[in-house]
Amino acid sequence: MAVSTEQKSFLNTAALSRIGNLELLSTRVVDGILSGKHRSTFLGGSFEFANHRAYTAGDEIRLIDWKVYARRDRYYIRQFEETTSLQGLMVLDCSGSMEFGLSTVSKLDYSRAACACLSRLMLRQRDAVGLALVGQKVESYLPPKGYPRHLQAILQSLEKTKSKGETRLGPNLFDLMRRLKRRGMLLLFTDGLGDWDATADGLKQARLRGHEVLVFHVMAPEELTFRFNRFSRFECLERAGLKLDLDPPTVRDLYLKNLNDFLSKVQTNCTSMGADYLLLSTDQDLGDALSYYLNRRASRAKH
Repeated sequence: MAVSTEQKSFLNTAALSRIGNLELLSTRVVDGILSGKHRSTFLGGSFEFANHRAYTAGDEIRLIDWKVYARRDRYYIRQFEETTSLQGLMVLDCSGSMEFGLSTVSKLDYSRAACACLSRLMLRQRDAVGLALVGQKVESYLPPKGYPRHLQAILQSLEKTKSKGETRLGPNLFDLMRRLKRRGMLLLFTDGLGDWDATADGLKQARLRGHEVLVFHVMAPEELTFRFNRFSRFECLERAGLKLDLDPPTVRDLYLKNLNDFLSKVQTNCTSMGADYLLLSTDQDLGDALSYYLNRRASRAKH
């Protein structure tokens, strides 16, 4: 289901750059996507305690809380809220390179918006979702929960996110796997720059532990085309003081070859380990990109 003209007009560069509109953005994107497209491969569910209520005739005796009865000499029934059979963890790369954005919003802002949209979608489907912000270490971690109000905690954490320096995605992925109590879905948002081999090892570990892995490879259009024409100075966003002066047309062919080799490697690694891979450019309409991807996943699940 495609997003409407009104929704598309909202999903422009200016709107995405105003991170304060993150909640409104996620609401409109999710409203433009058919909810419930993906189906969990994990069957059954579990229940979490919610509160007590007075016993009434017809209630099952096994639900009586005998400890409360011992204290109050009255029968009370334990009520539970059904929890999801699927838990997802959004992992956001907060390295300095994610701050890049020239003609569009930064890769970080685009990823934050995508995290917000998918978090809202999962919670609407009664799935649990959490968030991990990763730099040199796991800077922030919200464990997966299935309550609608948990979205506010996720949005607040996303709004405070800053990108800086180098990241250690690989080792931190191993750390995150130890925090997840059961199998679920790992959604990684990254530009893949840095030590990709270590990141791939971390993703393989997640797959070995039975987690479903989705990699959203977020790149800026300038990175994908290198359409710079004038002699320019390029500065590294992860290592202070590292600069390079060059004439873009003279190195464009070599750059594009190396880029395509890199993109191919990332996609091949993901495919070989059984992970989903989606290349996203920050000039893409976010609603269209997510809608296409979710419909594609739903179509595959039917076969």
